[in-house]
Amino acid sequence: MKYYKEITLIDQAEISPYFIWSKLYTQLHIGLAEIKDTNDKVNIGLSFPKYIYEQGSDTQKSKVHLGDKLRLFAECQADLEKLNISKWLERLTDYLHITSIREVPESKVTGYATYSRKQVKTNAERLARHRVKRGDISFDEALARYSNVITTTDLPYIQMKSLTSDKSFKLFIKKQPAEKSETQVFSTYGLSSVSSVPEF
Repeated sequence: MKYYKEITLIDQAEISPYFIWSKLYTQLHIGLAEIKDTNDKVNIGLSFPKYIYEQGSDTQKSKVHLGDKLRLFAECQADLEKLNISKWLERLTDYLHITSIREVPESKVTGYATYSRKQVKTNAERLARHRVKRGDISFDEALARYSNVITTTDLPYIQMKSLTSDKSFKLFIKKQPAEKSETQVFSTYGLSSVSSVPEF
């Protein structure tokens, strides 16, 4: 990834940063969906430079924060120009600062990371009901099978609203250290569990 744009949330006394993240990310998702390929993938990845996730203990609360910055990365400048993120965020200009396209400062890169979506199964009973519809096991068997499914996480998230069903959901984001990847394939959320982005 050789080029990037940085978006910084401007501190607002009357508006929560969580609200701004939600609006920003919804628009970003729409913009990325506009340039996706036939496999619903894009070649623009993102990072949260101030991401914090320190899992707490029984006595200590977890430290969890996305920070106030978002970086969009692409292999070539034309890809970021094609996205034209400023167009998608024009209604949020009072709340965001968006840089021009810049070259990734290779000498400042400290490593690589993946930012991926962590999907949390919200309800074992709902999963069991869905499984029973196949007709091959009973509800009790299905419930036993799904009772150990992870139903919560304390990872940082952005509150989103589905554009198709209008239902709210939490987009949990997991950061992992990674090697520099040869692939640059991301979802329309700019996330990937295999394609890494530079950290600096």
